[in-house]
Amino acid sequence: MKIIIVGIGKLGEYLAKSLVNEGNEVTLIDLHFKSNKSIINNEDVNYINGNGLDSSILEEAGIKDTDILISVMEQDEQNVMCSLLGKKLGAKRTIARIRTPEYANSINILKEELGLSMSINPELMTADYIARILSIPSAIDATTFFKNRILMISLIVKENSKLEGHTIHSLSKKLNNRTIICAIKRNEEIIIPRGNTKIQVGDKLYVTGTQLDINSLLKYSKLVEEKTKRVIISGGSNTAIYLTKKLLAMGMSVKIIEIDEERCKFLSSILPGALIINGDVSDQNLLYEEGIEVCDAFISLNSIDEENIVYSMFASRLKVPKIITKINHIDLDGVVGEAKINTVITPHKIASREIVRYVKAMQNSATSSSESTYRFDNDNFEMLEFKIKKDFNGLNKSIRDLKLKKDLLIVAIMHGKNIIFPNGSDIIENGDTVIIVNNKHNINDINDILE
Repeated sequence: MKIIIVGIGKLGEYLAKSLVNEGNEVTLIDLHFKSNKSIINNEDVNYINGNGLDSSILEEAGIKDTDILISVMEQDEQNVMCSLLGKKLGAKRTIARIRTPEYANSINILKEELGLSMSINPELMTADYIARILSIPSAIDATTFFKNRILMISLIVKENSKLEGHTIHSLSKKLNNRTIICAIKRNEEIIIPRGNTKIQVGDKLYVTGTQLDINSLLKYSKLVEEKTKRVIISGGSNTAIYLTKKLLAMGMSVKIIEIDEERCKFLSSILPGALIINGDVSDQNLLYEEGIEVCDAFISLNSIDEENIVYSMFASRLKVPKIITKINHIDLDGVVGEAKINTVITPHKIASREIVRYVKAMQNSATSSSESTYRFDNDNFEMLEFKIKKDFNGLNKSIRDLKLKKDLLIVAIMHGKNIIFPNGSDIIENGDTVIIVNNKHNINDINDILE
């Protein structure tokens, strides 16, 4: 597909690389390429130095033949104007980043009036992601599929865990449910497990199933932790606003520590159910006074990555059960790994994945091509969603009779309204939707999973 991205930033840069990797023709428009040399060195991206609100610049980029215009400039108003202009000039679809909390209630109206195909709010998406993790205290992260009917969490196998020593097959028999361990990270390697794969201490397990079945696994493995009740958030950002509203609705108590006094007054006015503390998070005495030693979760959402990492390391030293840290620079992942932080979030990666999924859905044709792609563990493995059509060579065959490539796993099948966590006797029928986990192969069409 032909795609124009207006605005370079972190999201624009990561999004351009992701869409190029998916085989799209990408043109990136921005006024400030000189300060962003890393992406300019990507020869697969076309660059235009100019203002995305200038119709002549959009025409130079080929707006009349563009499948999707994505506007991710700094200001919401710029993105709305750019999307409207792009639509008028011939773009088939438009996507705009709109992230101001005050605009949240008007999104549907804006989409209808301006012809927006999609609006993205990285801060709101990040808040949703954090809230989902906090709802399952044992999980490091959590993702949903099939309209929230399937859950995937990751967890660490600790010493003396009842999971240690089990094979995938023996654990399945013990639990007597359809929970599937779809991937294991061991010593920085991703393993797509087989029935005889043995679980070891230190493994990071990626587990799919219904909420009920996953709770059964957590209970058996003695990983059920007390519900999150007391949360401290460092930084009063827009993400903190969205998140606090969600956590309060879930019955949690929330404290936000924010250094700017005026911002604190604003937070107090729109978050009456939360306690807003005007203070410096780097002051350890303040953290002790606000009860960091007895809180259930510490979430660091400041604008500076290094500050978030340091504050989270302090919380880790005090053995806060759940620590979530926001970083914007992906190259800090290695540092975070050494800091014993439970969960790291990167807003522009979360938003970019949603856009890439949308683009892939738009590319879907009469063949059984991938409609959505979910990437995990710094893109080391992926889960692909396919809508099955008559061109699938394994149609109406039992899974045990399919000659699947190695390092592939069929995780779930949606058959009508029913969700199936498959075993060898299940079959894939025309009209089904399936989820495949893969870490070694280039899979674009459902037939690519077969030898």
